[in-house]
Amino acid sequence: MDEMNQYVKEWFEKNEERVYRLMRKMWEHPELSLQEYYACEIMEQFAREEGFTEIQTHAAQDWDNPEARPNTLIAGWGSGRPVISIVGELDALPELGQKAVPKCEKMEGPGHGCGHNTMAGGAAGAAAAVRYALERMGLPGTIRLIQTPGEETGQGKTYLGYHGAFDNTDLLLMWHPAPGPLDFGPVPQQVAMRVLFEFHGVAAHAAGLRWKGRSALDAVQLMNMGCEFLREHSEPHTMLHYCIVNGGSAPNIVPDYASSSYMFRAMDDYEAAVNLFERAVKCAEGAALMTGTTMEYKVESVIPQFYYTLPLCEYMVREAKKVPPLTYTEKEYRMTEELYRQVNQAEPPKDREELLPTTFLPHRETLGECSNCTDAADMTYYCPTIHCQGLARPKQCPGHHWSATVCAGTSVGMKAGVYAYEIIAQAAIDAFENPRIIDKCQEAWKALDIPPHKCWLK
Repeated sequence: MDEMNQYVKEWFEKNEERVYRLMRKMWEHPELSLQEYYACEIMEQFAREEGFTEIQTHAAQDWDNPEARPNTLIAGWGSGRPVISIVGELDALPELGQKAVPKCEKMEGPGHGCGHNTMAGGAAGAAAAVRYALERMGLPGTIRLIQTPGEETGQGKTYLGYHGAFDNTDLLLMWHPAPGPLDFGPVPQQVAMRVLFEFHGVAAHAAGLRWKGRSALDAVQLMNMGCEFLREHSEPHTMLHYCIVNGGSAPNIVPDYASSSYMFRAMDDYEAAVNLFERAVKCAEGAALMTGTTMEYKVESVIPQFYYTLPLCEYMVREAKKVPPLTYTEKEYRMTEELYRQVNQAEPPKDREELLPTTFLPHRETLGECSNCTDAADMTYYCPTIHCQGLARPKQCPGHHWSATVCAGTSVGMKAGVYAYEIIAQAAIDAFENPRIIDKCQEAWKALDIPPHKCWLK
């Protein structure tokens, strides 16, 4: 087995605790999508401390406004090609605040129930380690650190792509936590549309003059009912879900405004997701007709088809073999066992790899079992992209859950983040040293003949 690059290894040995502190700071200050102001600030500070010379910050949704608070970081070092970008994510999830203890002790506010703090800290460390190695090895090329907002709403990377953040990039590399072994191979990916439906009616006293009112909430409920019946007739690989965002202010007032947020998904099929959305629009139009209200909708995000570059998947597996394995202490296993009991109301498996995976899967070209929905799909339209996933939480402990917040705020999740991004750093420095690797990935990516990106911002 080839060894890990000495400079990448040296950087992590010297700075591992700094990376953990960065992860923990983010965990202690969780921020919702497109509001990642503190995270952006500490990532910018870290990049400056690590010698990155070209640093940009932006508000993704208001890119050219100098008065808008930044939620996006793009930091670069070096010059010329190849250009490799290491990517992290910054946002947390609503109502998933949780203490870092292996039982449900919720805290008010958002929480890192997807582990983005471990991604952002790990990505920062990996980019810094590569910069350190490039300088000492005297290699040409440009390393970039891209910290992205708004993944949970499916918007962030679309904004970044629209504004050129991924242009002229040769490889995009990132990792995401998941309850299983580290997987570099292709998995089924969900195309997803997020749409806000708004209904406008006529307010009235709900008892005295109820016949004068036209209830926007009635329309929302009728649309939801129609979509429930629609489920029976939707294609097997599609799905929809919704929540009422605004249902009125008081039960004795006929609400003149109400809204619901919908997501329409299809597994690896953009047209099927659009078709499901269009049928839901008809349900909304019918609901408005029945209630004497008016309806309008706004597409808030579209996650497109994800395209895998198989030579890059295979290359990452080879690189993973060069990095020392992930290990946990007895204390960490005991904490994980208790977490498993709390989540599953069952005893944890005796096999520790079945409890808390530490390994990576061999290369494959067929689809795995896990499925994803991520705005990282946007990046695959610009260049070969890896969105590897796995580690950082026990099996049978889901994401978007208080238990994932616990893992992200403890060494269980943070160790995995460092390990995954050590592999990414190793892969990046080897690609700088041997650009033929990049050429092979580029050739395979171009052969995919990816259709034009249907960006919802245009």
